[in-house]
Amino acid sequence: MRFAAPPLTRSPLSRLDPRWKLAGLILAGAAAVSVQTLPAAAAALASALLLAALGRLPPRWLLLRTGAAVLFVGLFAAPLPFMYGVTYHDAAGGAAAAAVLICKAGAVVTLSLVLLATAPVDATLKAAHALYAPGLLVQLTLLSYRYIFLLAEELGRLRIALRVRGFRNRATWRSYRTVGGVAGALLVRGWERAERVGQAMRCRGFDGRFRSLTAFRTTRADVAAFALVVGASAAVLLWDRGGFSIFDW
Repeated sequence: MRFAAPPLTRSPLSRLDPRWKLAGLILAGAAAVSVQTLPAAAAALASALLLAALGRLPPRWLLLRTGAAVLFVGLFAAPLPFMYGVTYHDAAGGAAAAAVLICKAGAVVTLSLVLLATAPVDATLKAAHALYAPGLLVQLTLLSYRYIFLLAEELGRLRIALRVRGFRNRATWRSYRTVGGVAGALLVRGWERAERVGQAMRCRGFDGRFRSLTAFRTTRADVAAFALVVGASAAVLLWDRGGFSIFDW
């Protein structure tokens, strides 16, 4: 239960307009999800890693999060060779399908991390609102991002209080009741904090509209980067569908 804010890197991607960057990465993620062949999925993953390198993401931070997501997806992909072997007598096809699934998951997670690490969260959410994302959804996302760290700190204090009182988590009914009581206390404290935050927002004249001090300005570099990302995504999709082969050039 440890939460850490994403690092804000200084890179060529960080200087791009968040609106163009968000639109380009969304389209790149959609293309990565749509591919069906292993070479195209591997190309999508390689392209995402290239963007991560251009964004100067910390390697350890990127590896831990991408690796955790790939490991989680791998638990579901691992049985595919056996299932394909039993059903279609094609274990190699099942292994290829598992590899495609893992590559697609790695590409999508890497693109998401690039988006988080190359712009502040409030700027990205304002960009989403500028791209006609519902204002209520943007506000809920921003508030959830802000207060999930406070809830994590509150949970940490509760765990310290339990350890000071000699509690050790074991597979017993007493431990289950204690954990349930801690979860209830955390929910009650979260509800009380939400009430206070709502009252403070109303006292300051909150009218339900999303506002940000971030100013957007489109430059030629933004358009060029968007066109490059979208063009590369379209090329991967065409390659996946058999429209052309890079070996024919």
